[in-house]
Amino acid sequence: MKKLAELQRDFISDCLSGKLNENNVLSAKYIDADSISASGLMGIYQTSGIGNIINSMKLTYPVIEKLVGVDFFRATCKAFILLHWPRSANMDDYGNEFADFLSVFEHAKHLTYLEDVARLEWLFHQSSLADDAATTDWARLAKIEEDEVLQIKFKLAPSVSLIRSIFPIEKIWQMNQLDAEHGTPVDFDGSETFLLLYRNGLKIDFVAIPFAEYVFLLAFYQGLTFEKAIDNSTREQASILIDDTLHKYIKLGVISGF
Repeated sequence: MKKLAELQRDFISDCLSGKLNENNVLSAKYIDADSISASGLMGIYQTSGIGNIINSMKLTYPVIEKLVGVDFFRATCKAFILLHWPRSANMDDYGNEFADFLSVFEHAKHLTYLEDVARLEWLFHQSSLADDAATTDWARLAKIEEDEVLQIKFKLAPSVSLIRSIFPIEKIWQMNQLDAEHGTPVDFDGSETFLLLYRNGLKIDFVAIPFAEYVFLLAFYQGLTFEKAIDNSTREQASILIDDTLHKYIKLGVISGF
């Protein structure tokens, strides 16, 4: 007799195993197959289980679904699920490998922008679930000795994400929203896009920012010092106004502490 945990693992494996037949149903010994075969019964569970996971992915990747169509999206998600089983009962944790999958999925490889659009959608999802930033007493900043200021490590809010792409992914995303104005062409001119995402109240905002500002914020994301952030950003744009840039992102709540 199998232990309950082993039987549960077999049941999940059957649900997510792809095609079933009478010889590969791990749970067959424990299924009453008088009225319906073990493979037929597990096929019902499999269809339902995979369908529920696909519905969860639709909530995370609505733009991808709109770009490729409902049927193609469902088929792609099923192929993804059979390779990447959920590891948690919390479906908010599921789907972070989808962008990598799209980059090698044979039937979508020609849609080269899908990978970065999926990354953008995953960051939206992550930002919506992130913790609120802790309250910071910014008055303490003025009390730091001048010779120590450059060694400060500023912190980004938990909801902040940064992404760069050679595709106009922010325009692709915007053109596939319910309130989008249709008919405006998206120019794939090969220029890079640098995006900042952050949560503003209950709303996720994202904005294209100059590369120097992207590099400035990326330094803080990587845990580097204020000095290193200045060096990195001024190397890309000597004219960047460091004080103004710092104040802007503190005011937006993007930089949340130090």
